[in-house]
Amino acid sequence: METPVNYDVSTPQSLKKRSIKERYSTTIKVAIVGILTLFLLIPLGMIRSLIYERMDTKRSAVSEITSKWSGEQILTGPCIVIPYVQELNQKEKQVLVRKNLLVLPEELNVVAEAKAEKRKRAIYDVTVYRSDIVFSGKFNMSELAKTGIKLEQMYLDEARVIMGISDLKGIREGVVLQFGDNQLNFESGIPVDNLYSESTPPMDMYYMERVKPTTSPSVSTGIFGAGLNVKLDSIALTGVKQEAIPFTVTLHLNGSEGFYITPIGKTTTAQLKSDWATPSFGGGFLPESHDVTKEGFKAQWKVIDLNRSFGQTVNAENETAINQMASSVFGVKFIQSVDQYQQNIRSVKYAILIILLTFVIVFFVEILKGQLVNPFQYLLVGLALVLFYSLLLSLSEIWGFNLAYFIAAIMTTALIILHMSSILQNRKQGMFIGALLAFLYLFVFILIQMESYALLVGSIGLFCILAVIMYYSKKLKI
Repeated sequence: METPVNYDVSTPQSLKKRSIKERYSTTIKVAIVGILTLFLLIPLGMIRSLIYERMDTKRSAVSEITSKWSGEQILTGPCIVIPYVQELNQKEKQVLVRKNLLVLPEELNVVAEAKAEKRKRAIYDVTVYRSDIVFSGKFNMSELAKTGIKLEQMYLDEARVIMGISDLKGIREGVVLQFGDNQLNFESGIPVDNLYSESTPPMDMYYMERVKPTTSPSVSTGIFGAGLNVKLDSIALTGVKQEAIPFTVTLHLNGSEGFYITPIGKTTTAQLKSDWATPSFGGGFLPESHDVTKEGFKAQWKVIDLNRSFGQTVNAENETAINQMASSVFGVKFIQSVDQYQQNIRSVKYAILIILLTFVIVFFVEILKGQLVNPFQYLLVGLALVLFYSLLLSLSEIWGFNLAYFIAAIMTTALIILHMSSILQNRKQGMFIGALLAFLYLFVFILIQMESYALLVGSIGLFCILAVIMYYSKKLKI
């Protein structure tokens, strides 16, 4: 009998079935990297909140400075206010109701020169200015005939000239009105009943101002919320018979951030000159012509009555007309040439892109070069990339955005190069990762500086980056 032969039918070691962890290690690593990327959105959100907090801190510092110097100035006037009585039917009775009529100038010419300077509070500064303004023009009293109000209904002996000035703290010297042949001294306040004030802006305006600065003035307190007045005497009122009364007002006024004029003249012209090199023209009308140089700017406006929605005589209680006057103001904001907070916000929007692409670079180096990088090291790299934005914010408040971005990018890139060189035990691979990270920072910096073409350049750049990733992904076995 033959002895049976025992064959070893065991599977060779190379053919043994691998564990799930071994077979799907690359896929698991991709999932872990994705989870870490999402986790880093939490500190990025905290950085974004910190930027808004610093913006609010600066706003408080600016408010403290302007509250002592003077705030944004909105100038309205001069206007003649004439009280009158109107007979109305109320409960089957005829009653006399006292009202006020605003007579606006036939011509209003404004010539202003503003010298800007900066005031500091801790690390924050605000632009303030000293201005010298001359108002001139004439009143055409024949406009009264168009109202249908008879002269005997008017209290001409109680007529006043008023000027709306949004912040009276800015007045440096006494204000004199040359009205016809008479010189009259203005007093503080606008003692006119029922003169409507603009309502408070919507609640979301605060958020809008935080996110994007506006070139429009704040009229939340109304264009006649504060101002000056002078009572006209019987001699001055002889102009009612003359129909046209010339006037001149010289105003020496401090202000900050913005300077605006209400175009109440049938023809309003304004010339503004300043040594501020970065103006932002805004409001209801843009200048007809302007010249902006490093030494300052000059701007000219012309607005006629056909450009507005109100006439030359306005009832003081006419809410719609006063609102239309407020919405027609024009002028200039004295803005900083670079707003580091807005640029910080834009840079944070690209943060997830830099983090994700950096992780992709490290992942490809790990897989293609056979170097193991554990998830904790990915997390450290991600935290270093998040810390970049904290460095950027703090440094930009001192040195400005561009220099701060350059320094923060160098510090972050150098840290990641040293860290990855040590983890991979290969200086060239660490330098390679650092070089690609530096390219990403440069790419994002270019996008931040661009405005009109940022979307186009960013889309093309991301398309090219994705194409490169797709090409090298062919070598991966997931």
